[in-house]
Amino acid sequence: MSSNTTDETSSASMLHGHAAYVAGAAKETIGNISGSAPWQAAGQDDKAAAVEEMRAAKQASGSQTQNPTVGRVEEMVGKGLGCEGMVEEGGKAKAEGMEP
Repeated sequence: MSSNTTDETSSASMLHGHAAYVAGAAKETIGNISGSAPWQAAGQDDKAAAVEEMRAAKQASGSQTQNPTVGRVEEMVGKGLGCEGMVEEGGKAKAEGMEP
């Protein structure tokens, strides 16, 4: 992202964090199935880093006006991935962005 607004940058970080968390969970699952401790550990590390990224993005966007379109997308992606946190955060962003 070149010269996007702070809101778009925060949203991208939140979405990236969710995607990184899913990737880490997949890596950990592969480790669990294969019995590979390094894959399990790498997946856990990736998930922890993703959670920190999502926290930072949420904190950065806490004082900004929410974008209802980004909220809708986050909510839909969350439903598709089965991520309740994404559904909840997307719903909040959608509702807050529509307030006058």
